[in-house]
Amino acid sequence: MKISVVAVVAAIIIAGLIELFYRQTYSVSLKGEIIGYTTDKVALQKRINDYIKTGDHQKIAFVEVDDLPTYASCLLKNDVETNDDEIFEKVIENAKAYSKYYAITDNNEEKVYTTSFSEAEDAVNKLKEKDSANSDSLGIVEKYGVADKNEEDENEIKIMNDDNQVEISSVDTCVDKVYVEKEKPKVVTTTKKSSSSSSGAYKSVEKTVYNESSVSTNLGISLIRPVSGGTISSRFGYRSRDNHKGLDIAAPQGTAIKAAASGTVIFAGSGAPYSGYGNIVVVQSSDSVSIRYAHCVAIYVRTGEYVEQGQVIAGVGSTGISTGNHLHFEIRYNGNAVDPQNYVYN
Repeated sequence: MKISVVAVVAAIIIAGLIELFYRQTYSVSLKGEIIGYTTDKVALQKRINDYIKTGDHQKIAFVEVDDLPTYASCLLKNDVETNDDEIFEKVIENAKAYSKYYAITDNNEEKVYTTSFSEAEDAVNKLKEKDSANSDSLGIVEKYGVADKNEEDENEIKIMNDDNQVEISSVDTCVDKVYVEKEKPKVVTTTKKSSSSSSGAYKSVEKTVYNESSVSTNLGISLIRPVSGGTISSRFGYRSRDNHKGLDIAAPQGTAIKAAASGTVIFAGSGAPYSGYGNIVVVQSSDSVSIRYAHCVAIYVRTGEYVEQGQVIAGVGSTGISTGNHLHFEIRYNGNAVDPQNYVYN
């Protein structure tokens, strides 16, 4: 009995000493190395996540961070200070910020660049109004470049592509540079009247922003729904903030994502060349068709693996540039995005 009492008293004394000299906190590690301590891992991670979404500048589309920190509960001496600011700086020191811009193309060749889709669209419309000879071969391509702060003006950024600065032009400058005058028709004697017509639609190029891809195309394969019981939260096509190249299907985190068609996994993971998609699985289902399953919370297949139609390949999540748990389901035919609702959820 006396031994039990002594043990209890000793435990209380030890607990008191620990509380006197130590406090509960979290160690923060990056690439397996402890880089500091924080008392609020939720607030610190939120700060990092917010930075990844928009960086520290309103013209940044997103930020790519190669490695994220991990946290472990620990006791820290009271005389050792936490260092959230230092941890944050270490996490983002090698981050790459990306800015969105748009190229106006002529026969798929990039000619000029603007910072917004509306400016590019305005320039193309003005070229059509001027009856430019290349009106029917114009396109608009959405692009991303590495953003670099302008040392002379902190409120501005430079967009770099392959270490070269992208030259951004005004609408009028774009029109002047892209305009091609039509050749004057030769005078011929004929009783027939010539006529011409123009579809007025931009051609599909690279990351298509405006095209006719909502028209059903024969993919040559059959598809099933990748998520059962989900709700369509965003459809294919132009939205107020961007051109949506897939179909968003909202579902609880972890909901099974099935392969809509069989094929070979050509990418399973995150990062380039699919930055912004979060955790993504890309399946090549035929020579012409590839299917993207994005924002996954977990991935269950590996690159190079062959998957059967209906096989569970991932779980629904909200990784990457995302505002909630959903599957971004994207079909590419010969590299161009097509409307998934022409084949599933219709």
